[in-house]
Amino acid sequence: MLQKRKDFVLNTFKRNHVFGLGNLALRYLEQNKTKDKVSYSPTALQIEVTTSCNLQCTMCEHTFMQKMGGHLKFSEFKKLIDQNPNIQVINLTGIGEALLNPEFIQMIKYAKQKGVYVWFNDNFTLMNKEKAEKMIELGADYIIMSLDGATKKTYEKIRVGAKFDTVINNFKQLRELRDGKNLSTPKLGINSVVLKENVHEIEDMVKLSKELKAENLMFISIVMSTNTGKLSLFGVDSKKIKPLVEKAKETAKELGVNVFSWPAIEFNKTQKNACIYPWVNPYIGFNGDVIPCCFIPQMANARMEKENIMGNVLEQSLNEIWNGKKYVEFRKKMKSDNPPKACKTCSKFYGQ
Repeated sequence: MLQKRKDFVLNTFKRNHVFGLGNLALRYLEQNKTKDKVSYSPTALQIEVTTSCNLQCTMCEHTFMQKMGGHLKFSEFKKLIDQNPNIQVINLTGIGEALLNPEFIQMIKYAKQKGVYVWFNDNFTLMNKEKAEKMIELGADYIIMSLDGATKKTYEKIRVGAKFDTVINNFKQLRELRDGKNLSTPKLGINSVVLKENVHEIEDMVKLSKELKAENLMFISIVMSTNTGKLSLFGVDSKKIKPLVEKAKETAKELGVNVFSWPAIEFNKTQKNACIYPWVNPYIGFNGDVIPCCFIPQMANARMEKENIMGNVLEQSLNEIWNGKKYVEFRKKMKSDNPPKACKTCSKFYGQ
């Protein structure tokens, strides 16, 4: 979905020369989870630039969380990039709306100057012409619109506070501005969380993706959590859902829509420890907390639990945390019969 393997390797060399290539080689060798303490440093990060959001989406725990957090500062972001030359890819997506951070554009600019691949999810409510022009000018690599409904009625019921026509027009505007400059970036994708309320529109979402000329479409399952788990497809008769998904797959093939992933229909616990996030992709919170994956911050207040905080990059180096006692213990526990509490209700842990 992101870079091709050859481009990733080439950019690794450009950013950190033979040291970067050596680190990357070790990652490919060791990310199979045989080791709890690894020999490589992370090559990708997910960085939460803000916890502020302008919406109250029904499927997002942010809507139910106590007021918390704030913005990551540019000075902190810069330090993180400078101190970790092996980082090749950053995902600037957190539980908030990134464009609400007044220094967000500056972060993209700096990361691109350092040769880092930059992508993020966005609700597109604030992606006006000025900001779209900036994304193109700075060279953002990949932007994904979060769209959880193919119709105005369904979308606005789920994404409370957003306007369907506005986000669709903002997406079109960004694509048209990019195409008008004969550029291939930023790549534009669509991310859709599939719920009981919108599963009937899964085929329509494929058709809409084609109409909007999105490069990729990704269907994902809701993160099981205290307030939002009831919206999940898990527990619904799969016989009613499977035909909808199969029809959508047929339509995607006919229209040539590149669907990166389809939603899990059943919560199957027979396969365990299918997740490799704690081995490859740390999540950096707005306050510097290092969390082993991007799903934990979406689970009620799981990000506050000590078991899930590996350290803080404002107090220690990322490499110290990456192979520190807590990270090693978390990886080890993931492979045991008693995985971390957050993993026990996560569909990703079970390969879905």
